[in-house]
Amino acid sequence: MKPRTGHRGTEELRRPLTCAVASEYPVTVLHLAGRLDPAGVPDLRACVGCCLAAEPDAVVLDVTDLSVRADDGAQLFADLRRQAMTWPGSTVVFAGASPTLLAAVRRSGCDIASYPSVDAACARLDTGGPRYRLREALPASPVAAPVARRLLGRACRSWSVQDSLEPAELVATELVANAVRHAGSRVTFTVSLRQDDLQISVGDDSPVLPTRRAASALDEHGRGLLMLDALCRDWGMTCVGDGKVVWAKVPTARA
Repeated sequence: MKPRTGHRGTEELRRPLTCAVASEYPVTVLHLAGRLDPAGVPDLRACVGCCLAAEPDAVVLDVTDLSVRADDGAQLFADLRRQAMTWPGSTVVFAGASPTLLAAVRRSGCDIASYPSVDAACARLDTGGPRYRLREALPASPVAAPVARRLLGRACRSWSVQDSLEPAELVATELVANAVRHAGSRVTFTVSLRQDDLQISVGDDSPVLPTRRAASALDEHGRGLLMLDALCRDWGMTCVGDGKVVWAKVPTARA
């Protein structure tokens, strides 16, 4: 696809990729401008990852001023949509996408909705309904896990999913304690209700990802990931900026 001429002109579209976040929650708007080539792909992935850390309901990719070959961008945008749906469960849509790009993305097996403008996308996505999300910054100290459990209890009672509180507390304690133990930085704790899962996410400033290791019967630590396997519908890790988010989905009684 030839460079598209948006309202900023062809010269603007030939410039290197720029990513600008206009809003974060509940709908994140990410303005993409310039030329998206292989060199810019890591930056775009990293920027989307940082946007997802806020766990928005939806992400609007404004591609009005983006120049990209449709076949080159199709798989990338499809991958970004799948990443967002896996965690945190955010919907990804286009604003200002060309028919050629849309067709290429859909040929890759991914149906991304598109709107003529950012305003049109936000008007459709932001329904003004209740926000099932609580988020708090915790200190890197032993008090972090108890604070997370109190926040979790308040969420479960407010959202009428008390039956999931006990397994969710075990998961939250493991994730928060692990972040405090290994990252040694301030921890961001998020709990949300998405579909039929209670989603728990813990972010920190360390890029080191948790790894499985064999634990003996006498080891105090080392069984956390096995516990996530047993209690969670799904869990995983996502690199965000210079740090990471470890997330887990605990089924509710509604599942």
